[in-house]
Amino acid sequence: MKIDDLDLKLLALLSKNGRISFAEMARIVGASERTVSNHVTNLIENGVISIYGIVNRHFFGYEVAADIFCQVEGADMEETAKEIGKFPEVSYVAISFGDRDISVQVMSKSTKALQDFVVKKLSRVPGIVRTTTVIVPTVIKDIYEWKPIEVEMIGEEHPDNT
Repeated sequence: MKIDDLDLKLLALLSKNGRISFAEMARIVGASERTVSNHVTNLIENGVISIYGIVNRHFFGYEVAADIFCQVEGADMEETAKEIGKFPEVSYVAISFGDRDISVQVMSKSTKALQDFVVKKLSRVPGIVRTTTVIVPTVIKDIYEWKPIEVEMIGEEHPDNT
């Protein structure tokens, strides 16, 4: 799929406000509502964008975020990562390069709950030989706020379009 200028403008608008209406986007970009609808549908169907709600973890009492870096030996790294990803506390898991093999982000309600997760769950996953846990007191920019530079630049050209 080739991304055109209209797609970039729509992506910039949606990245600022996922609930913006087709009618409002059409007004801002100077296209028909049907054209906007077709473009957004095409972007979704081609996997360029996903639109969903982000749950506020604090509302449910998950006040402790932590990054956990795992060293794996004697096990398939991808299978180990998939096992870790099954835990409900895990919000992110990826295979990584460097000192550690797997990078994990965990949300918990307390440091005690985090400790229990690391000691009673994570450390028992086959292949995990070492973990390093870093508590994250403040998140400055989260994944849902990231956008490609091409979309970021369009948003900067039209900062009042939300």
